[in-house]
Amino acid sequence: MIEHQTLVHGIFELCARIRDQKPLVHVVTNFVVMNQTANALLALGASPTMSWAQEDAAYMSKISDALCINMGTPVKGRIEVMKTLMTLAARMDKPVVLDPVGSGAGAYRTGIAKALFALAPRKIIRGNASEVCSLTGTNYTTRGIDNTLDLEHARQILAGHGRTHGDGEETGTDEPGWPSILVSASSLIVSGQKDMILAPGRRMILDNGTPLMNSVTGTGCILSALTAAFYAVTDNGFDAAVAASAVAAIAGELAAEKASGPGTFMPHFMDALYNMNEKNLAARLKVESTAS
Repeated sequence: MIEHQTLVHGIFELCARIRDQKPLVHVVTNFVVMNQTANALLALGASPTMSWAQEDAAYMSKISDALCINMGTPVKGRIEVMKTLMTLAARMDKPVVLDPVGSGAGAYRTGIAKALFALAPRKIIRGNASEVCSLTGTNYTTRGIDNTLDLEHARQILAGHGRTHGDGEETGTDEPGWPSILVSASSLIVSGQKDMILAPGRRMILDNGTPLMNSVTGTGCILSALTAAFYAVTDNGFDAAVAASAVAAIAGELAAEKASGPGTFMPHFMDALYNMNEKNLAARLKVESTAS
């Protein structure tokens, strides 16, 4: 198990890299959360661009450092741009985060999620338990964007979704392989009351956050964008996923202590991202379990 202070220091080092390098994160997200997603990236220290014009795709792919695709509000033209951008990112070997919003809620949306999931193998998947498990081909259905699975149930579904060694051989056992869904992703973030981060041969569960994050729209979408910022400054998808999950959840805790309710939560959340420091990370980070 990784030592607590070593983990905290590694997370904060990635925060410092973002502030120093100011990576350009290209985000194609839903109409509901565009403003707060851009502001969260700025607060963290990254530079956002939110273009979804097909005519912009080649240029933005060339100059950006990471791509975040959020398939909420899946208008046909936007979906085609998402496919183009993910294909270009794969061709240029750039990091990608895919947020399969509402996957499992009907054939149309699930089909889009699975089509995007098949692109850009160097990607992190970030979704709630229901959304992520719907990608396994188990015909698991959801109710809109709501999560209907607890973390342990999700772990069991993912654990049963094939098991592969590094050579791709199916093991059919829980260990020492990993869910074969990770053949098409560098890592997964299954977010919720607790966050489970999975990568080939690695698993970590973080127990941070606040219920207020469920009372405002966009906190999951923001986490996906922040993950792309972290992925822009490290080649290790697991480290990027852990850092983003920890920073977002701890910022939520800090914001909740100052907010009087949902209406004042988001401004304090932005301030907490902006002022994030190693002391707060060290004092608050709660690692429930790790496995390798």
